[in-house]
Parts: sequence; structure tokens; C-alpha cells
Amino acid sequence: MNTIRRRLVPLAAVALLLGLATAVGAEDGLVEYVEGEVWIESSGTREIAATREIADFGSSVSAGDLVITGSDGIAIVAVGAGSQIKLREDTVVEIHSAATRGSVDLRQGGIFARVNRAVAGGRAFQVSTPTVVAGVRGTEFFIAYGRTIEELPDVWLCVNEGSVEIAVREVDSRTIVNEGEGVNILSGVRTTDPRFYPWTTELNWNFDPDAGEVRDTTDLDGAYSDLLDQDYD
Repeated sequence: MNTIRRRLVPLAAVALLLGLATAVGAEDGLVEYVEGEVWIESSGTREIAATREIADFGSSVSAGDLVITGSDGIAIVAVGAGSQIKLREDTVVEIHSAATRGSVDLRQGGIFARVNRAVAGGRAFQVSTPTVVAGVRGTEFFIAYGRTIEELPDVWLCVNEGSVEIAVREVDSRTIVNEGEGVNILSGVRTTDPRFYPWTTELNWNFDPDAGEVRDTTDLDGAYSDLLDQDYD
């Protein structure tokens, strides 16, 4: 039986630790909350071998590290001034920016992102996949990557607050997705028109364990079927 770990770093402590990281050039992220199996994996260098360690309360994350959740794992990570990401289960994210500007690569799975425009000082926060870049300056959105219907995996995204600009690398196209809308980037190339998807109302946007459950239990397989039913009409 897996041991469930539920811990939260106080927000004041997060701000202090990230501030210190910026000053000394150390951490680029900080684990605020973990539940279930979560790991931090370093890529290593010529001098230092790659490592995988169990993520825990207050674990630091450096540029180039992967945060990985298992089949029962979720994590909340501070990744830049005023920005957080919440990883669903079976998700892999690479942290690759300085602590003053959030930027992550989503390699697999799904994440919720919360960006505070005022705290971040207007700097753009980015979530990238191999085919798409999502850039924002103050919003809440969900993005998932990995399910495949054609040659390349699809990306789908919905916005809870604010707006997100989607840039598709292959065709150099850009789309603005506003609050309450979602899009599907089919095979990482064709972006559907932004629209409301009913299943997005089931997503759990909560980042605060003290306020209630943070785990998102939305049936993404069912949601994906809904996307395909509408996008392949």
C-alpha cells in the first residue's frame, strides 16, 4: 500500500525561499504540496550523474529537473514569482527557467497553471509541449498533452480566468483562448476554434489544500472523446 503524503508549504515561506533562490541563483522551483508518488529527476552532467529522488515538502527544483507524478501522485510546484503549477497523475514536467520567470515543458500528462500578473511583474509565463507554446501574463488554465489520434499527440487547453495565446510551432499560427473557452490542437498542427466544452466545468482548479480537495478526478478519457466528437464532425 502506498503511503499518502499531504503537506503544504506556507505561502510566505514559498515567497521567501524563491526570493533567496533568485538571489543566489539556486532553485528554479519549490514543491509546495505532494500526495502519493512524486519524484524529482535531474538530468545530470559530465561531472554529476543523473538522480531521481522522492519529492517532499519544500523540495527544491533546479532548471533542467523533471517533476514526475505516478499513477496516484499529484504535486503543486511554485515555478516563478507568483506562478504555480498543479500536476495530475502520470505527468512529466521539465522546469527550465529562472525563479523570477516561470517556464516549463509539459512532456506528458496534464497540468493546471496559475499565474499572478501583479506578482510576476508582467513577465510572460510559458508552458511548452513539443508542438505548442502557451504564453500568459496572468491567468488560470489547464493543458494536457499525449493522447494520439493521428501521427502526433494532440494538445488540448482550456482557460478558467484571463486569456492564453497558443502558438503552434509547425505552422506558425497563433490563437487567443479566452476565459471559459477551450481548444484542441489536432496532431499538434491544426487548432480548433475556441469554444465552451461542458466537461471543463468538472475540472478542479483549487490549489489550496486548506480550502478543500486539490486532486482533479476529471475523466480525461471521456473528455477527450467529447473533444473528438466535436472536432471531427
